[in-house]
Amino acid sequence: MTVSNQENTAIFDGAVVLTRGLLVVHSDHMVVSFHPNRNGNDNKNSTGMTKSKSPAQANAPDSKERDAAPAVSERSIRMVEATGHVNIEKEDGRATCQKAVYYEDQKKIVLTGDPVAWQKGTRVSGKRIIMFLDEDRSVVEGDSQVVIEGESGGKR
Repeated sequence: MTVSNQENTAIFDGAVVLTRGLLVVHSDHMVVSFHPNRNGNDNKNSTGMTKSKSPAQANAPDSKERDAAPAVSERSIRMVEATGHVNIEKEDGRATCQKAVYYEDQKKIVLTGDPVAWQKGTRVSGKRIIMFLDEDRSVVEGDSQVVIEGESGGKR
């Protein structure tokens, strides 16, 4: 892992695994981008939960907090870009592609590079698949193909 405080990024190489709730993303390379103004100074951690200060911290000078480099765990995620043999697992499906970009503010993942997704016996592919996580829906764009497998495993 390489962290760049100046660029607000953390770079992971090798067999990378990101877990966020029931979502698991495996990839060869991952770049996590953080909000530059959302770190330990605004009292929120990466899950958006507010941290309460102890009485000693409440009386401590704020300059110490501003001068200290915030830890990765104290920063809020803006975007995650996974590349190279990307495998995504969700509670009710899975997907593969060469590149997946997760946008935290929109709670969506954009899959490119031969994306294919499977859910409940249905296989979809296209040039781009957009997964809207909060809405539990996906949009397939460009050259979309759908294969529905029957109960006996035959394709329709």
